[in-house]
Amino acid sequence: MTSPTTRPTVLVLDDEKNIRRSVELALEQEGLQVIAAADVSSALRVLHERIVEVLVIDIQLGEIDGITFFRKVQADGFSIPAIFISGHATLTQAAEAVKSGGFDFLEKPFTAEKIAVTVQRCLEMSAIKERLRLAHAHAGPSDIVGESRAIKQVIVDAAKVARTQANVLITGESGTGKELVATAIHAQSERAECPMVRVNCSAIPESLLETELFGYEKGAFTGALSHKKGLFEAAHRGTLFLDEVADLSLPAQAKILRVLQNGEIQKVGASQTVKVDVRVLSGTHKDLKQAVEDGAFREDLYYRLNVVPIRVPSLRERPEDIALLVSVFARRICEKNHLKPKILDEDVVWELQRYGWPGNVRELQNVLERMLIMSGERVSVRDLPEELLQDEPNERGKVSALREFRDQAERDLVIGTLKRNNGNVSQSALELGVRRTYLHRRMAVLKINKKDYFV
Repeated sequence: MTSPTTRPTVLVLDDEKNIRRSVELALEQEGLQVIAAADVSSALRVLHERIVEVLVIDIQLGEIDGITFFRKVQADGFSIPAIFISGHATLTQAAEAVKSGGFDFLEKPFTAEKIAVTVQRCLEMSAIKERLRLAHAHAGPSDIVGESRAIKQVIVDAAKVARTQANVLITGESGTGKELVATAIHAQSERAECPMVRVNCSAIPESLLETELFGYEKGAFTGALSHKKGLFEAAHRGTLFLDEVADLSLPAQAKILRVLQNGEIQKVGASQTVKVDVRVLSGTHKDLKQAVEDGAFREDLYYRLNVVPIRVPSLRERPEDIALLVSVFARRICEKNHLKPKILDEDVVWELQRYGWPGNVRELQNVLERMLIMSGERVSVRDLPEELLQDEPNERGKVSALREFRDQAERDLVIGTLKRNNGNVSQSALELGVRRTYLHRRMAVLKINKKDYFV
């Protein structure tokens, strides 16, 4: 059991004694240390006296609201994740809680299991983010961006496998960010201080693959005027990422298999082998299992590479992340191109969310860069590429009417679902197949108030 000094501490701020006590009991049963505060001044005193890992804050407080308190905490220099709770919050407040950086929002009443699971997830995500912050390799622009359940699972899986020596096969469509996942695994591993070497297997000609991967000795062939270190040797004690591994030829696959089996490479022109200590991560957008069945990929190599599989979801599978991705990428793009920060109209984000993104995150970045460079001070629907609007040129004038129609249809659907569930947002989100926080955002955008679904 964890000792009291190492147990994570949770600060619960709620002016209702029964709520404080029930949350305290639920979290203490999970081995967490809980400090309960009935008012803002008591909570602030705790923060200045103790190290707190998670805040649980009631939105409706007597003195100030919980969101204002959280912003004060942030302004004081504390970087602590917050879980907001409330039984009487308005939709605007719920959306504001998420916008202010809250990890999650729970409606009262909630079960002991629900609050315990949410806090544990919050702690896990904080630990992962801290490891990423401390890792020197590929910080900043290489961070995995997203708050959807699908991408959070990838982040958690990457953190778990990073602490091991297991080979990982990262799959997903082109442009989903497989290299970012590989980078995150390396950055959180014990090999983080050593090199991470990337190889695009589809970009190296077959005739050069052996010398690129294993290197060569001076005089090994005409033109070999000096010793050349191969990529396996360059990644010694570090990580080698074999991107598009499915494009390796069968002879190349056999040579890589021998390295994985023996931990040795033989340079072209050398008579002796060289020991290498390399962890191999692989990526592919192809179905490697099918390639094995088709005889295009060695089964023994497949099982060597696929010790732990991680699948990166397509952007179509996590549309709730698009608004966050747009915000992060827009800032980076403007900085890179020496542009003043630009505002994207809400309609632009809506159009970006409804598009299918066959090129995934990479395509989104490219489209954003084009719009930000070519637009004026604001980015409007007129700046969207034609293919995103999916309308004929002579139909452009109808875009606004179509959007209004879609918004009204979505509004009717959400209100109808809320009515069926007696205003329970969590149950409605489950029925609609979206996260509760995403539904809160859409309700705010569509201006849906309690009077619309409580009759």
